[in-house]
Amino acid sequence: MKLFHGSDVIIHKPDLRRCRPHRDFGRGFYLTPQWRRAKAIASDRAEVSGNDPRISVFEFDLNGARKAGLNILEFKRFTLAWACFVLKNRIDTKFKHQYDVVIGPVADGPMVHVILAHKAKYGNDYLHNEALKDFVKNTSQFGLSYIQYCFCTKRAIEFLEICKKKKKSKKKIN
Repeated sequence: MKLFHGSDVIIHKPDLRRCRPHRDFGRGFYLTPQWRRAKAIASDRAEVSGNDPRISVFEFDLNGARKAGLNILEFKRFTLAWACFVLKNRIDTKFKHQYDVVIGPVADGPMVHVILAHKAKYGNDYLHNEALKDFVKNTSQFGLSYIQYCFCTKRAIEFLEICKKKKKSKKKIN
């Protein structure tokens, strides 16, 4: 499958040391199967940096990664388990999961405000069942329009193949 990464630079070899912590699925290299989502992210980053938007394209064989034994966590929809995982990654600075790849709905963009409001409302009880139900209700209203793939380990990164642009032929078409 093709996965896209939006930025203001082309990424040839993802470097996990450059990835920021406390994201939806933790520190990792994030991609999406939706080109439009990658384009929007690239435009946002380029606006801040003053560079041009760039989209890096990768191939990923999910079944091959599973067969090779990668530890993959997949959330197909907004669930209490998804909510708990996202909140732990976003809020708990000591939380570190052991997954190579995490796949699931996006909780960024306007979600930052929902997450902050959730933590303010529930305080230290933000991971209790009723609090998680409330979080899912508030996040699922944004829909499943965007899915993200987070590559969290060097081993996972090795399963990504950069798609190189094919050079255009210099032949004239008559």
